[in-house]
Amino acid sequence: MSTVRPVEWNELSLCPMENKSRVFPSTRLFMAILLCFCFISLSVTTSNISQAMVCMVRKPSPLPNHKVTENRHIRLERDLGGLLTSPPIDSNLSAQDATCYQKSPNNSVIVVSCQQHGLLKWTSQQQVLMRAVHFFSKHEQLMRNRSVRVNSTFAGVIYAAQNVGSLFMLIAGWQADRLNGKWTIASALTLLILSNSLLPTVASTSPWLVAAFRMITGIGDALLFPSASSMITRWFPPKERSFAIGFITGGRQLGTLLILPIGGVFCERPMEYGWRAIFYLSSIIGAVILVVWLFLSADKPSKHFCVSKREERYILRKIEEEIIGKRSDRGSPPWNKLVQCLPLYMGIGALVCHEYPLVIMLQLLPKYFSDVLELSNTTNGLISSLPSIVLLISKTLSCIVASLITARKPPLLGATTCCKFFNLIGSLGLAICVGLVPLLGSKGNPVPVILVLCFANAFAGMHTPGVQTALVQLAPAYSGIITGIAFSFSAIFSIINKIASSFILLQYGRSSSSMSNYKEQRCLSTNRVHTICECCYRSGTPNEWAVVFEISAVVALLPVVFFTVWGSADTQPWAKGSAKARKQDNQHSTTTSSLSDDGVVKTLAQCSLFLAQDLGSA
Repeated sequence: MSTVRPVEWNELSLCPMENKSRVFPSTRLFMAILLCFCFISLSVTTSNISQAMVCMVRKPSPLPNHKVTENRHIRLERDLGGLLTSPPIDSNLSAQDATCYQKSPNNSVIVVSCQQHGLLKWTSQQQVLMRAVHFFSKHEQLMRNRSVRVNSTFAGVIYAAQNVGSLFMLIAGWQADRLNGKWTIASALTLLILSNSLLPTVASTSPWLVAAFRMITGIGDALLFPSASSMITRWFPPKERSFAIGFITGGRQLGTLLILPIGGVFCERPMEYGWRAIFYLSSIIGAVILVVWLFLSADKPSKHFCVSKREERYILRKIEEEIIGKRSDRGSPPWNKLVQCLPLYMGIGALVCHEYPLVIMLQLLPKYFSDVLELSNTTNGLISSLPSIVLLISKTLSCIVASLITARKPPLLGATTCCKFFNLIGSLGLAICVGLVPLLGSKGNPVPVILVLCFANAFAGMHTPGVQTALVQLAPAYSGIITGIAFSFSAIFSIINKIASSFILLQYGRSSSSMSNYKEQRCLSTNRVHTICECCYRSGTPNEWAVVFEISAVVALLPVVFFTVWGSADTQPWAKGSAKARKQDNQHSTTTSSLSDDGVVKTLAQCSLFLAQDLGSA
């Protein structure tokens, strides 16, 4: 005789509850792909500045005002604000003919009167000098049409402007669950597209407008990330979110791998493309993804046109079970407890120290390759993308290893011990590698530096199961608040880092100005054309970059001491809730997800922002 089994019903949909729903193929996997494309667009439009700044910033003129005397006096003047309009100078040009090419509007090379009468042929030294002047003036004209007049300090302001806009996440993050995720992400993509497409247009007007549009890019970043995090919790059951988070946020690294090599090729061919094409291409990629997103996405499963009833019921049931484990208290957060929490201070400090060198290794890396290693733009773009690959692999593997260590029963290491272990290795290795970079960097031998930088990013990836996991485990019920506080401090110090690093390069450049003038005079006093090339201004000498890297190494080393001693990943007593709430959680332990696990999984999506390419951010 057969037995009749009871059927479970979902109270909301009044349909039988589904126990399983395959991931492949499924609509939620399709949504993960769409969100991954959104993060590719985000990465392309935010990390493009690191490669574009290498070829968009105008450098000082290679030939200053100078006099050459040999039997007769010829004076060359250069107007840094003008463009060359003179015809080419040939070997048969006479001194009298030269006076015909004197000042005209925006003339950058002016041959003033010669101290003689009648026609006189140029000497060999004067011919070499004038041809070189004409060559560099033509090159200067081309570069001025494609460059922005900023100094090193303001270049740091442009880098940091995106982080300023990213601070908007403090507001957007708290409101993400109340807004429609589809349209919030669409708004974010629109801001990213507009800011990138309009930036080349306003660049020649004012560098302040460049900074303003980069700040708008940061606002788009701040809108997209919390909205995507909220959609992950609506579309994916708790046990699938680890996969979803890794798959979706991996789009940031994929976008970086796409735009940096292409940007290097564009910079290498200023006549055909130039740095403006980098931003236009980023806008086109974003626009295509925006159109696809608008037609094929939905805020939640019930609104999607191709989700099956079985899959929808499965997702809704898992989310219904999850609600029981969430904090339902709508009162104010325990600010007094947060202020007095020593592990919170240690975690935020360790996160800031971890992110500080990443700004140099990721966003300013193309500039370092250009200034010190003197790589070509194409090679620069390809090599600059390697650390991103290593970082993505490292954080993925380290998280898997950490999960295996803590998931065993009994666990091989406790939560705090595991976080401290990974963070100790990550901080120590990162500091050593960053400190070795200036010792190995030299023109013509970039391989040692590239290898050390890849190792540095491999160690940096170990901070994900380290301090980042520790932060979100301190108070899972208030993980959003803790994440917002940690992100604020990280963004603020990233702003300070970018401006300070640019200021260091500028100050050291000023101290060596007398030596530069001497070299320029010596170059112009010779009759070798190639020596004039050595007179070109080059921002960021090896000594200047050594100061920047050594400061970053010291900062990266600090968590080895204070986080290892005072850090913690254990849930704080004041964050465990009331006895009544704990009793309710115990009653539903067989059918619900734990509060701690949910808080960790949900907030790891936000924390992965810190491992992104431009930290806004940059």
